[in-house]
Amino acid sequence: MTTRFRRIAFFLSMALYAVTAWFSEGYHHPDEHFQVIELANYKLGGTSLQELPWEYEAQIRPGLQPALAYAIIRAAQALGISDPFFQVFLMRLLSGVLACILFFAWARRLDAEDKNAGDALRWMALLLWFVPYLSVRFSSENMAGLSFVAGALLLLQGLEKQGWKVFVAGFLLGLSFFFRYQMGFALAGLAVWLLWHSYQIRAGIRPILWLFSGFVAACIPGFAADIWLYGTYTFAPYNYFISNIVDNKAAYWGTSPWWYYLEQTVLTATPLVGLLLLLLLVNGLRKKRDNVLVWSLMPFLLAHFVVGHKEMRFMYPMLLPILVLAAWGWADGRSRLTAQKRLWRWVRPLVVVTLVVNCLLLPVRSLLAAQESVACFHFLYRYAEKNPVTVYSHKKLLYESVGLNMNFYRSPNIHNIMYLNVRAKNIPAGSLLLSQDLILKNPPPGAQTTRLYAYFPEWILKVNVNDWQSRTRMWSLYRVLSRKS
Repeated sequence: MTTRFRRIAFFLSMALYAVTAWFSEGYHHPDEHFQVIELANYKLGGTSLQELPWEYEAQIRPGLQPALAYAIIRAAQALGISDPFFQVFLMRLLSGVLACILFFAWARRLDAEDKNAGDALRWMALLLWFVPYLSVRFSSENMAGLSFVAGALLLLQGLEKQGWKVFVAGFLLGLSFFFRYQMGFALAGLAVWLLWHSYQIRAGIRPILWLFSGFVAACIPGFAADIWLYGTYTFAPYNYFISNIVDNKAAYWGTSPWWYYLEQTVLTATPLVGLLLLLLLVNGLRKKRDNVLVWSLMPFLLAHFVVGHKEMRFMYPMLLPILVLAAWGWADGRSRLTAQKRLWRWVRPLVVVTLVVNCLLLPVRSLLAAQESVACFHFLYRYAEKNPVTVYSHKKLLYESVGLNMNFYRSPNIHNIMYLNVRAKNIPAGSLLLSQDLILKNPPPGAQTTRLYAYFPEWILKVNVNDWQSRTRMWSLYRVLSRKS
C-alpha cells in the first residue's frame, strides 16, 4: 500500500464502521443490553429494581460501563436527543471509531518492522467480514479489549523513554479490568512481560512504578462507578470471583470441553476464514513469541480453556491482538509460500475462495440488525410518536427478552396486551398484531389485516420463490383494518 492508499483505507474503514453502527441495532448477546443499557436506565429511573438481572443483587458486575452509558445518555438529552435508539447508536459509533483508530495505530506500529504485516492488518480491519460488526458493539468485551490494546500500544511507546505514556498505559489497562474482570488474566501476562523486558533492557523499576501508578489511578473511577451503581460500598471484583469461580454459578449455563474455542472459531468465522485465521495466528505466535501481545494472550486463552463455561464472545476482548498476530503470521507465511511455487499453486485457489466468501458475508453482516426485535421496536417507536397504539402479542410481552424487560426502548405511546389465543380476542380496528413469523398464520376471525412492517424491505418481499415467506421466522406487524359485524 502507498501512503495515500493507507489514508483512503482508514477513511473507508471509518465509513464502514459508521454504517455498521447505524444498521447493527440491538445486541450480540443479552448482556450487551441488560448488563449495560438497562442498568444505566435503572439509574435514569426507567427500570425498576425488581426488573434487573440477578447479577445486580449479587453486586458482581462492574459499574464503569453503565456509568459511561449513563453519561452518554445524559449528554444526548442535554443536546435535545431523546430518541433511545439514536442514543445507543452513539454508543456503537463511539466503539467503532475507537476500534478503527486503534486498528490503524497498531498497523503503523507493525509498519516499522514489516510493512506487509501492517498492510495485512489494515486489510483485516477493512474487509474481514465480522470485524466491523464486533467493533461497533458497546459491550463489556469490546470496551475492555479496546482499553487493553490502547494501553499496550502506549506502553510500548512509553518504554522508549516517555514515562507519562507508561502512566496513561497503566490507567487504560486498569480501565480494561473495570470494564471486564476477566482481563485480569491478560494483565497478569503483561505484568510478567514488563518485569522480564525491564530486566532485559536494564530499565530498572521506573516503568513498573509508572504503570502501577496508572493502574491505581484507574481504580478511582472503577470503584466509584461501582458505588454509584449499587448505592453502597462494595467490592464487585471479589463478589464476581466468589459467585462465578468459588460457587461456580457460571457453570449453570453449561460447560464445554477445552477445545471449544478452536472448534467454534472455525465454525463461527466460516470454515475457510476461521481455519486460515487460526493458522496465521499460530504462525504469528511462533514468530513473535517475545511480544507483549503474546505474553498477554496466552494466559488469557489458557484460563478460558480451563474454565468450564465457554462462549465465543469471551474471546472478543482479544480480537485485535489476535488479528495483529495473524497479520505477522501472514507477512511471514506469505514470503515462505511464494518461495515454494508448487505449494503456492495449491494454496492460492483456497485463498481466493476464502476472500470471495468473506466479501460476500461482509455487507450482509454489516447491514443487518444484531437483533431484529430491536429494529421492530424502533419502527414502533416512530409509528407511535404521534398517535398512541395498542399492540397485541402472542404468549409473550412485546419488550420481553430472556425473561427480562427491555424498558429502555419502551414508548409511552404503546400499550401492549398479551394474548394466548388470537381467535378468542376481540381485537379492535386500528390495533397492531405482532407476529414472530413473516406471515400472519392465525388472523383474528372476522378481521381484515394488512402487513405494516417486516424487517426485510418490500422489494425483497416481492420475490417469494418456493413460498419461502411462509416458513420464515421473522418479526412482523399487522394492522387490523376493520372487523365484520
